[in-house]
Amino acid sequence: MKSRFSAAVLAYAGALIALNVILTRFVSIPIGQIFRISIGAVPIILASLWLGPVAGGICGFLGDLIGCAVGGYAPNPLISVSSVMVGVLPFCMKGLIAAKRRGIEGYLRFLLMCAGTFLITSQGLTVAGLSLMYGLPFVPTFISRIPQTAALAALDAFLVQLLYVRLPDPMKAGRK
Repeated sequence: MKSRFSAAVLAYAGALIALNVILTRFVSIPIGQIFRISIGAVPIILASLWLGPVAGGICGFLGDLIGCAVGGYAPNPLISVSSVMVGVLPFCMKGLIAAKRRGIEGYLRFLLMCAGTFLITSQGLTVAGLSLMYGLPFVPTFISRIPQTAALAALDAFLVQLLYVRLPDPMKAGRK
């Protein structure tokens, strides 16, 4: 029986986790104490699309866990679940981008995938986690994050499309 997690999958997962931590913790714009603008979801979305939902979810979880350790704070369970779902949901919506990947129609498909993912994760689970951990009111926090989430969905969709279309699928590269 062959293992699902080959050396290649582990190597790519490790690189994508490292990129997630770097982009989230070091290449981000902080907004106050608890908000930040970051493109750290891009490597986790790519992990989901390239490596599958299990590896994508594990990448999301480990990226969050390592990021918390680097940032010096305890993980929030709901935000960790949100990170896992960023690694799972894009794979579940992969059918959206299967037919058309290039051009404006392709971008709109990637945008729909990212927006759907972020609606559940950044807007839903993360806001719930912030509300519970910091006592923030859910509805005002949800509403105040809509512009940030919409802008990040647009930017992340562009970056994911660019990388997903232009880079070879790491799990198919080198196979004949």
